[in-house]
Formats: sequence, C-alpha cells, structure tokens
Amino acid sequence: MAERGKAWIGFLIGLAAIVAGFWKTFIGDPLSNDRWHTLHGIVSLLWVVLLITQSLLIRGGRHGLHRQLGWASLALVVLLLGSSSYMVYVETVGDPDFPRDLRLTLIFLDVVFLLLFAVIYGLGLAFRRRRRLHARLMGSTILIGLGPALGRFYAEYVPAAHGLAGGLRWTMWTIEAVLVVAILLELRQGRPLWPLPAMLGVFVALQVGMGWATGDSFAAIARAAGAPV
Repeated sequence: MAERGKAWIGFLIGLAAIVAGFWKTFIGDPLSNDRWHTLHGIVSLLWVVLLITQSLLIRGGRHGLHRQLGWASLALVVLLLGSSSYMVYVETVGDPDFPRDLRLTLIFLDVVFLLLFAVIYGLGLAFRRRRRLHARLMGSTILIGLGPALGRFYAEYVPAAHGLAGGLRWTMWTIEAVLVVAILLELRQGRPLWPLPAMLGVFVALQVGMGWATGDSFAAIARAAGAPV
C-alpha cells in the first residue's frame, strides 16, 4: 500500500485511534499533565504526523523534502526515546498500591516497545535506499504507538474488556489482526516483504510474554529496578 501512496490513510486512522485512546488522560485535558507527560504526548503525536507527512511527500514525488525530514527526524526520535524512557521509570517506581500484575505487564510491554521502536527506526535508516522495505519498516512504528493507545481505549470505552488488563489482551488481538490483513494484502500483490510477518511474530511473542512478566523471574528484575512489587 505504501508504494501506491496510500499509506497516509492507514496512519491517519492510527492517529485517530491514538487520539481516542489518550483523550481522557492527555489530549482532552493537556494542562492536567506534568511537563514530562506533556512532552512525551506532544512528541509521540508529532511522530505520527511525520509518518503522514512523509507518506504524502512520497505520493507527491517530493523525495528531496522527504529525505530532509527523514534526517531531521533523528532529533524527534531522541526526544521520543528519552521521554519514553522516563515514562517507563515513572511507571516502574510509581504508586505502590498499583496492582502488581498489571504493573509488571505494563513495564514489560513498555520496555519491549521502546527497544522495538529503536530497532525498527535503525533498520529503517539502514535500508533507506530500498524504498519499499524502508517504507514498511518506518510505517511499522505506528503499531508501537497503537499499543498503549488501544489498551486505554478498550479499558475506557469497552466494558467487555474489564479494565486495562483485559484491554491489553484486546490490543494484542487487534494489532495481530491488522498485521494478518496487511500480510494477506501483500501476498495478493505478489510482493511480500519481511517486516510485517516479523512484526506479527513479535506481537504474538509479546502476548505470550505478558504471562511470563507476572511471574517471579521478571518480578525480581523489576524489583531490582526499583518497582514496589
């Protein structure tokens, strides 16, 4: 889809999902957040806006500006990784009354999401001369932003999810379903690439890992990092 100049539609849908998921906790009342949460929220939204912009630039044949914005994105990524790391720290050492298993699951997911984003972005830069592969890699980063957003969306608006813990499971199913559809579309076009199947494998592994994260082994790691578990 990216090579036909339509990827921006998917990114726009992703942005809408992120806005909906974080409406109550950030976007609908931004002044209620501290400076770190505000910085993280703004930078995260800017990343999705950048994905939309880059897709539209390719669609319009403006490859030079696309490359310039691509290199400028390094500064945005530094801010995104830095603010995300602080969010993980706050989550780790925060409210001691927060449910143990949910805290461990969130720490596990957020640490993996952080590392996954860094790896995908790095690979996207490394394969920047292979346009379709580059587009798949950079486009895949939207799925990482959807993780936290969909979890909150399901917890807030879908009673059947039974809160955030259930919302996280629904989130994994949703992202996996999106990836399956995207893979089938690539196969139909006869030009499959590896990033989407790889991402599907990662999210399936993450879903399995969510159970491991509540066990004693990961709890010991989290406790060593300062988590009150």
